[in-house]
Amino acid sequence: MEFLVFRCNLDRDCFIVTSEAHKASLSGDVCPTHGDTLVRVGRFPELGKERTAFDEDLAKRSIEENGFYRFHSKTFDPVAVPPSSMP
Repeated sequence: MEFLVFRCNLDRDCFIVTSEAHKASLSGDVCPTHGDTLVRVGRFPELGKERTAFDEDLAKRSIEENGFYRFHSKTFDPVAVPPSSMP
C-alpha cells in the first residue's frame, strides 16, 4: 500500500493517513479542530518496522474500516526557548 499523508492546518500535530482509493472522501472534518483544512505532506511507500511516525498495520486496518487513520505527533512542536536570564 502507498500511504497519502496530510496534516491538519490548524492542529499542526495532527496527521491524517489514507490511500489513493479513499482520498476523495477526506475533508477537514476528520481533523479534531472545527473548521480545519488538510495540507498534503506527501506520498510514502510501506517501510515496515522502520517507519517511526505511525504503525503501518494499524493504519492499514483503520483505512480499510474508516477510510483514514489519524494520529498526533509532537515532532513539529517548536523547541523550547531558554529563559533570557537565569536566577
